[in-house]
Amino acid sequence: MIINERPPNFEQIKVAFPRAENPGVLFAYGDRIYNPSGIVVPPALIAHEEVHLNRQRSAGPTPGSTTQWSGAELWWQRYLEDSEFRYHEELLAHVAEFKALKAGDRNASARLLMSTALRLVAPLYNYQPPRSMRQAMKDLRSLI
Repeated sequence: MIINERPPNFEQIKVAFPRAENPGVLFAYGDRIYNPSGIVVPPALIAHEEVHLNRQRSAGPTPGSTTQWSGAELWWQRYLEDSEFRYHEELLAHVAEFKALKAGDRNASARLLMSTALRLVAPLYNYQPPRSMRQAMKDLRSLI
């Protein structure tokens, strides 16, 4: 379900990601895709966000953890605090987005891979340390 509102944890998101208020930024939380700017959401972005929703549903505490959180709350806590976790989650979602776009010939596929890698390493995600385009290309190729 897509709703034109901010997710319940938007204030926390803004602290970690100042660009989260930009038009067109979507958020998966629980069983909903939040679309604060009310854009038309293309199928490839729905596929991207559905990966996050599915991953949130299966999120549980790691062994030895003392948290009582699970699901979306736990997933978002890790996403906001752990850059490595965030990159891995975005990598999986960007792979789904790439596959949903289904490029035609080899050249179109190469262009799509490059544009997907650019989005994966975008400043929006605030990876620390920042991820390189080269690493993103390599990681995407390994999963596609």
